[in-house]
Amino acid sequence: MIITAAIKRNFCSQGENMDNVLKSINYDTALIFEGGGMRACYTAGFVSMLLEHGIYLNYAAGISAGATHAVNYLSRDRVRARRSFTDIVLDPGFGDVSSWIKGEGFFNADNIYSKMPREDGFLPFDFESFQRNEAECVIGSFLRYKGEMVYWKKKDYTDIDDLIIRVRASSTVPYLMPETEIDGEIYVDGGLDSGIPLAAAERDGYRRFVFVLTRERGFRLDPIPQFRLMDRFLDRHPIEKEALTTRHLRYNAVLDRISLLEQEGRAFVFYPEEIDLTMMDRDREKLLSQYLAGHDQAIRELPRLLEFLEA
Repeated sequence: MIITAAIKRNFCSQGENMDNVLKSINYDTALIFEGGGMRACYTAGFVSMLLEHGIYLNYAAGISAGATHAVNYLSRDRVRARRSFTDIVLDPGFGDVSSWIKGEGFFNADNIYSKMPREDGFLPFDFESFQRNEAECVIGSFLRYKGEMVYWKKKDYTDIDDLIIRVRASSTVPYLMPETEIDGEIYVDGGLDSGIPLAAAERDGYRRFVFVLTRERGFRLDPIPQFRLMDRFLDRHPIEKEALTTRHLRYNAVLDRISLLEQEGRAFVFYPEEIDLTMMDRDREKLLSQYLAGHDQAIRELPRLLEFLEA
């Protein structure tokens, strides 16, 4: 496949007959987005770069904030890809300590995932374009009381409600946001597993990958500190406690696996160079600056990405 020619065809056809299925240019490479809360503002710049240059892969998987990247990417909305992490903090209902005290969450889940994506909401989502995109969309979340991951696919998103509640489930940070219930099961943030849905893509048969990560190259996660008060609290939730206290093992193992794939020539990895964000940052000017830094880096790495996709 000559990727550059396919990009030109796709890029030039945007805005034409919108009844057509939105086609991909690459069918053998999985696009995988890591979560990380507001750290994903930096990698939103990578999403925008892909859309600006018509780079459409046929499989996108994401967890937590990475799920937001995946659905924005498949709806081909580069403006929403940015605004979901830079402008979202301007909405009065975004959430804060007061909303957390009221039980609505430090990130107000009901407002962010039930109201903002509507046609008249702060961040309207183009579900029609998302559905017309032929690419697969995989979203992962953690079953709170069973200690295992669940991955949903396009067949599970019959309407916008089906989609946004699953993005919400994937992004439900334990104790900072109210839990999400779907079909009688309780879900929390997929980051309790590893936050990088590599295993799902491999089970779906993919052997080549583009990873969009929210930590610098060489980063490894430390075990969570042990505090008596926290232990007593988490003892009431033994499955979740086990997941939290062993997460660093799974996360670091996935990063080691990614490094091996990169060495084998089977992975392109976008590691942030200048990231200066926490998962809870909400300074709009800082977020915009970090988005632009991520976009600049993504543009610089575009030739390397194209070389990988054409290999």
